[in-house]
Amino acid sequence: MMKMLSALLLLAAVNVQAALPGDSIYQLNSQWQDRKGHSLNLPELAGKKQIIALIYTDCITACPVIVADMKSIQDALTPEQQAKLGFVLVSLTPARDTPKIMRHFAKKRVLDEHWTLLSGDDDKVRTLAMALNIQYMGLPDGEVAHSNAITVLDEQGRLQLQQVGLPKGPEALIKKMFD
Repeated sequence: MMKMLSALLLLAAVNVQAALPGDSIYQLNSQWQDRKGHSLNLPELAGKKQIIALIYTDCITACPVIVADMKSIQDALTPEQQAKLGFVLVSLTPARDTPKIMRHFAKKRVLDEHWTLLSGDDDKVRTLAMALNIQYMGLPDGEVAHSNAITVLDEQGRLQLQQVGLPKGPEALIKKMFD
């Protein structure tokens, strides 16, 4: 019975990926680990717009600003909009950002069920960063220099828009996402 269930889930994942457009980030079909320690394949994010950013949990400079900007977007959404949107944070330091660390980070930042925190191996992070045009580089002191972009993916994982910060406020970004 368990093998049959696994086979059906695999077939469903293949069918979802086949239905995705060629320029979808979800074509990467890479497996990640969420803050609960569960495996997640990128195509599982399909069906909702996703606001995604690459951060690391022990950052004290840019990453807290990125998360605060994303939270301000969430706070400005109507309940209907929030139901159509997810928030994804991908760790730039996957060896350090274990599920336990990510759970603590989410609790400290009050990130609710609309937020998905992901960690993968270095190759997956690099591949996703390249697909999103996010540049980053580890520094000798353990910090990470990185692009501070917030990326919006459409329901099929295609890049809808990307920007640094919220220069015109969260409402301007929300208008661009839902118009």
